[in-house]
Amino acid sequence: MSEARLITIKSSLARQIQEPGGRTVREAERRASQEIEVHRAPAMAAIGRALEELDALVTEASPDSGARVYALASQIIDVGGYFDLGPLHEAVYSLCEIADRMMGQETWHWPSVEVHLRAARLILAEDCRSSRASENMLNGLRAVAARITQPTEVAAG
Repeated sequence: MSEARLITIKSSLARQIQEPGGRTVREAERRASQEIEVHRAPAMAAIGRALEELDALVTEASPDSGARVYALASQIIDVGGYFDLGPLHEAVYSLCEIADRMMGQETWHWPSVEVHLRAARLILAEDCRSSRASENMLNGLRAVAARITQPTEVAAG
């Protein structure tokens, strides 16, 4: 019986990794951050336009606008996902949650949507930085979202 031999084949990638030089992980991360940062201004402008569309929907307060509210809030999260939006992310995520909950109801509680929209605008105006004011707004939005969780309170309120 012959003895089994193990043959190791090195790929070109394995050889390249072992060669000195190249970029460190830290350098690659720094360069990637710089490249993404170039797109911050257009992304913030797109978020601003989505907030304007949401404002128009709140003004209209049509029962058919619910799905559009969710879609626009999701769009903000998608566009902003590459950047640190700080408290704006939480505010808009909360808007997505309440929109999702209200889509299953007969009537919408538009003031809840409006409160989320106003908070998002204020946070965006502060360049998405965490502050005492933004934390207070987020606490208020959490209370609104908790209220939306209970459909009987929404219908009565």
